[in-house]
Amino acid sequence: MSDANPALFTFVKLTVSDIDAATRFFVEGFGMTHSDTVDTPQFREHMLTGKKGSATIVLFHWKDGRAVDIGTGYGPIGMITRDLEADLARALAAGATQKGETTSFGAARIAFVKTPSGHEIEMMQPGARPAG
Repeated sequence: MSDANPALFTFVKLTVSDIDAATRFFVEGFGMTHSDTVDTPQFREHMLTGKKGSATIVLFHWKDGRAVDIGTGYGPIGMITRDLEADLARALAAGATQKGETTSFGAARIAFVKTPSGHEIEMMQPGARPAG
């Protein structure tokens, strides 16, 4: 077995009850692009891409209307930002709700939001690194 070509992390999949609203949220709130769709009789998926090098978010929707349970067995989606206030304001304007207050962790600043579908996003603005 060779470790020369390990599996590559490329996407996160979120199950949503309203795929069109969830797509609008990530496009408007985080500047992502709806780059592809898979449409079958049972389900539909929207692939949302960001800047080169970022992971893809795949929004998954069951067409039979089954309930979506977000659960507690996962951590938030992570977003790195260079301007936390501007990106937080854009996410809130797109329908997110802030969870708690913006906090500092060392030199970093962090805010948590929930999407209209109920998924949690951690937005982190890294602090300046000391020279040297």
